[in-house]
Amino acid sequence: MNLEQFSPLSILDCHIHYPHPSQMQNLIATCDQLHIDRFSVVCTPDPMRLSLVPDALHLKAHYPERVFVFGGLDISAYFRVPDRVGETLAGFVEGLAALGCDGVKMIEGKPAMRKTLPVPSFDSEVLAPYWAKMAEMQMPLLFHVNDPEEFWDAAKVPGWAMQRGWFYGDGAYINNEAQYTEIFNVLARNPTLKVIFAHFFFLSAQLPRLADLLDRYPNVCVDLTPGIEMYHNFTRRLDEARDFFLKYQDRILFGTDIGARALLSTPQTDIQFSESRERVTVTRNFLENPGEFSLPPGGGFLFDEREVWFHGLGLPQSVLEKIYRANFERIASPAPRPLNPALIVEMCGQVEAMIGIQGSAQPGVPGDPSVVRQVRSYFESIA
Repeated sequence: MNLEQFSPLSILDCHIHYPHPSQMQNLIATCDQLHIDRFSVVCTPDPMRLSLVPDALHLKAHYPERVFVFGGLDISAYFRVPDRVGETLAGFVEGLAALGCDGVKMIEGKPAMRKTLPVPSFDSEVLAPYWAKMAEMQMPLLFHVNDPEEFWDAAKVPGWAMQRGWFYGDGAYINNEAQYTEIFNVLARNPTLKVIFAHFFFLSAQLPRLADLLDRYPNVCVDLTPGIEMYHNFTRRLDEARDFFLKYQDRILFGTDIGARALLSTPQTDIQFSESRERVTVTRNFLENPGEFSLPPGGGFLFDEREVWFHGLGLPQSVLEKIYRANFERIASPAPRPLNPALIVEMCGQVEAMIGIQGSAQPGVPGDPSVVRQVRSYFESIA
């Protein structure tokens, strides 16, 4: 479908990755062509540069009215201060807000990531101060918890997931239901926590279960970022899915994961426009198209390699406006927070020093301080 055939509504993408400052103009041009007016960069840990928060703030400084930033946590705290990690992360969140971050991104709930980090149980007492601080500040959290349920089933896991090491059914990874239980306990203890669960919380095949969660916790939302399995599940239960979207129209956010492939590739690659376009069109087709539509073979990273067919919901304009923009503005803010260049300079110096002390996130492997030095130099010039 031609993008011009979609509704002429303002789009705010809540889930975009920014792999490297060299991709600034590429990302902006991609969003321009895909009619994404504003977007939120979600920061994940980087094995060589430790933190991508400086990069994202640098991008935001160039586009202060267009870019939101959800900063990643300092994962070194899990290693450095395991007995005080919750207190340490609570202070770090205050620091992110002071820098000008609009929220927090956690990928620690992805089983492959959790296996690499000494993350305590999410509902443990040691992490309690962190959750309490997030609830107190009403700092929005975009949280990746689990993965598609078939990743735990050797008979159902897709080949591309197996190749990436995302099969979790061999006993070496946390069980998805065990991790859900931890998160449900966190919510029970912090019922005002403002959280967006990425990828529909991987409950697209269990909509009654997700509905119960949304009914209990008014600050819980989900985003539509593919996982293509989500759209298969919706299509199989189309009437149930449409009823769900209408009932919970205030709790669903538009997201694409643009930049994910570039971020995960080794070495990193450029953001590919064709893949980004398919991410946008499959999601918008599903929301706006009342009939069948297809995704071409090889249409996008982590999508099917064969042509597949889906069925859209044909949602009303008033619902689309909420999903595309208004829900994020309510949960986060109508406009990005202003930046504090002096504090960003300090943060860049801390990241650079940490790289100098410990190298990369891989023991014995040198880290790369060059990018954070460039970012620090830029903010020094405007501080």
